[in-house]
Amino acid sequence: MAEIAAELGVTESRISQLRAEAMVLLRDAVNRAFDPDQVAVHSRPGGAADRRREAYFASVAARHATITRRRPMTEALDITA
Repeated sequence: MAEIAAELGVTESRISQLRAEAMVLLRDAVNRAFDPDQVAVHSRPGGAADRRREAYFASVAARHATITRRRPMTEALDITA
C-alpha cells in the first residue's frame, strides 16, 4: 500500500479507504446479480453517484455474462471436481 500511496501522492490511510470502498462496491455488484435483497438502497436514488453505481453493477453483470458464455460454468468459477 505504501508504494501505491507514494505513486498517487496520498496517504496509506487513503489507499486503505479506497480499497474498502471498492470491496463494498464489488460485493454489492455481485449481490445485485445473485441476491438483490442484500444491496442497500442508495441514499439519493437517481443521483449521479447512484447512476455511476448502477452502471458499475451493469458492467460487472455484463462481464460475468461474457465469461460464462465462453466456457462452462465450472471453468468460469474455477471449480475442480
